[in-house]
Amino acid sequence: MTKGDNNIFKAVLKKYFRKEDVLLVPNILCYFRIILVVIFLVIYLLPENILPNPLGTTYIAIAILVTAAYTDFVDGFIARRFNQISNLGKVLDPIADKLLQFGTGLAILIRYHMFASIWVMFAVFLVKEIFMFFETLILTRRNKTFGQARWHGKVSSFILYAVIATLILAGPFILYSYPLNNPDTFVLAHYCFDGIATFGIIPMLFSWIAYFTLFFKVLKNGNDEVTFIKHTDGTTDVIENKDTIEDEPVIMVDENKEE
Repeated sequence: MTKGDNNIFKAVLKKYFRKEDVLLVPNILCYFRIILVVIFLVIYLLPENILPNPLGTTYIAIAILVTAAYTDFVDGFIARRFNQISNLGKVLDPIADKLLQFGTGLAILIRYHMFASIWVMFAVFLVKEIFMFFETLILTRRNKTFGQARWHGKVSSFILYAVIATLILAGPFILYSYPLNNPDTFVLAHYCFDGIATFGIIPMLFSWIAYFTLFFKVLKNGNDEVTFIKHTDGTTDVIENKDTIEDEPVIMVDENKEE
């Protein structure tokens, strides 16, 4: 990465990570949601016989998941209602969401590793997020970002949450009704898990393709996140652009032009 690219990268990071935004209530709720991911994993993966009710840990894990989802709603409401919307929050919120999806998906994979469709669902999620991470990194170095979450990403996340919640709740009852050690019910259990997982896989694939297409569109036509203006006295001003909507015209500034 060249010195110019490094300056751009630092300027974009500075735009999204400010000290005064760290302790805003919506951002604190994002930190709390990330902590809940760890608590969920620990509780859900505890031995089933640790409580009198074998489904006790599952019910507690569901309560934690509902709490995490509720904080996702509350932080957005507080940010809008009390004018605490911040660039840091715009970064933290999707990170907290993805960590929650990763944690719950990993828990499902560990609990129901015998079903190939669960492996496929987790693999699609993981590869999609790895691709998006490197795409975001490339865009940031080019002074651009994806901007706000797109509708297909939100729909995909909502359906994935619904699928994970269904597997957490219905999984034990499916295995109870269709034991895997019974040849007559083995296939039925796989049909149930494969059908549920498929509902999560298809929207993720669609969103992945849509974001991959958007990546090249933003890379070519996206607005700059920050603009550098070099003055005749050698000083440079950094102007933070508020919007990164790729359909708007791009304003180019010549850094070498003297005023």
